[in-house]
Amino acid sequence: MKKQLVFNRPVWIFLLFLVGSFLFVDLNFRYWFHFMEQFMLFQTTSVYWKELAAQLGGWNEYIAEYLTQAFPFAAGPAILVTTLSGLIALLFYKYQQACCGKASMGLSILPLFLFWLFPSETIVPMLVLVWALVGTVVCQSISNRNIRMLVGVLLVPLLYYVAVPAPFLYAVLLLLHEWMRADQRKPYLYTGVLLAWTFLLPLLVMRLWLVVPMREVWMGKYMYHPEYPVPQSFWLIFLSFPVLTLVGRLCAKWQERLRPAKWLAAECIFWAGLMAALIALRKDPMQQAYQYDYYARNGAWDKIVAHAEKEGVHDFDALVYVNLALSYTGRQTTDLMKFPQVGETGFIPYDPRTRLGLIQASEVAWQVGQVNAAQRFAFVGVLSSQRCVQPRLMKRLVETYLVNGEYRAAEKYIRILEQTPRYKAWAAEQRQYLGEKESQSAGWIQAKRAFLPVTDNPFDLTKTLPSALAFLIDDHPDNQAAFDYGMCYLLVYKNLPAFMHYMPLYKERHQSFPKLYQEAICLYYASKGKMADAANDYPIDSEVTNRMQQFLKTARSLSAANLKQLYGDTYYYYTEFMPTPKQ
Repeated sequence: MKKQLVFNRPVWIFLLFLVGSFLFVDLNFRYWFHFMEQFMLFQTTSVYWKELAAQLGGWNEYIAEYLTQAFPFAAGPAILVTTLSGLIALLFYKYQQACCGKASMGLSILPLFLFWLFPSETIVPMLVLVWALVGTVVCQSISNRNIRMLVGVLLVPLLYYVAVPAPFLYAVLLLLHEWMRADQRKPYLYTGVLLAWTFLLPLLVMRLWLVVPMREVWMGKYMYHPEYPVPQSFWLIFLSFPVLTLVGRLCAKWQERLRPAKWLAAECIFWAGLMAALIALRKDPMQQAYQYDYYARNGAWDKIVAHAEKEGVHDFDALVYVNLALSYTGRQTTDLMKFPQVGETGFIPYDPRTRLGLIQASEVAWQVGQVNAAQRFAFVGVLSSQRCVQPRLMKRLVETYLVNGEYRAAEKYIRILEQTPRYKAWAAEQRQYLGEKESQSAGWIQAKRAFLPVTDNPFDLTKTLPSALAFLIDDHPDNQAAFDYGMCYLLVYKNLPAFMHYMPLYKERHQSFPKLYQEAICLYYASKGKMADAANDYPIDSEVTNRMQQFLKTARSLSAANLKQLYGDTYYYYTEFMPTPKQ
């Protein structure tokens, strides 16, 4: 008997789910949550708290922003999402026990798999479920029927104010419980009163209290981006709880016919197999781009290059970060051809409008010295975010304002960031540079000011990259980042005459040439039949010349695999065997 009770405990399935949930988030969507943390800004001021408290669902948002501070840490997303998932599963299990007399932990964890299939941008939807289930379980715990019904009605406005749309799920689950536990006295009147009170409350709020859009009064302001339609996954998650409660009621008698040990073993095998399959198959297609964005945010440029060398580059967004990391690490003119190049969109997003694209455009513009463009992309990124905050881009705004000498504008964002636990120290450090005299003590500010455009640059980096870079190079030929970006652009498009136009300018300032430039120069001279003159006009290493001559001799005799292995990282292999990107 004792052994049977041990096997029948649902804790084993629950623990199995917690382990699977942690592994799923940490392995597949860790960097997604790292990325989404940038679009929430928890502030500690009373003004901010009062502003949220005056809005529908503001309390829930305040708690979500506070908890989201764990997302930047390595295991933070997995721990937080797993904790909330476990809490929802336990509350739903308790609810099923009150409804059916018996409960299945398997059914209790099933709705949480929808978050695996449809990851949410924030933890706000999960907290809404917690509020709805907590309210339901509290009402269920009251034995007196009349008091339970009274409390059930009174909790509706509280849940609506704290965590809309929690009261709608709460009302459905509460009524489902009352009907399942009712004997002869069916709760017809209570059903009508509770439903009318719950679904008329938003209309009363619009009429008597708040002037807000219809969607906000039903869904709240923070569940999903107001400019996007409510995803279908929301309705699936919402309906899964009452539907699975009915399924649990229907399956309760059938479950009793099975021996507890066999039932537990079957459940464990099923859930372990399902979780293993989802962990293996449900990959985030943008995981590499989000991972590189996380590294870039923390200045770990070497990690981007190392990961790309080991794992390869899987999408355009990741390639933008790889090329940017090559520029930061000084390897752009030596290792560019180690990675697949697709043209302009591999250097900077074209006319970016997405959250990631605006971040990338601001990062590239900042690196090449077009400070005003970096500021513009950052500003658009902040304003277009759901909550009109983006601390990473707000930091970039501070930096651009300091470089341009716009100290009052910089102070505005410094003051905001000083009110956050995560960015307080960084903001305080920047405050010391507010002022013309004070800013001159910062080396990074002076370095950026040295490359500020002299002439008016009318070109948009994201639409006409080569022209914008040409203006930057003409103003400051010693702007190494802009020069290398421009030369790499010309070489990717195999425009050797334009590339050679800039080589005398480069020769005036450098005693030696990087490997990529040497290979391109040799190829240009070889196309003119003057290979021997290359070393006379430019500092070409004999190793580069000998390797190219060896390539020209053996290119037709080697197999494609051997040729790529031996010369795949060279520019002449790229020009001979890789297609020219479309312009």
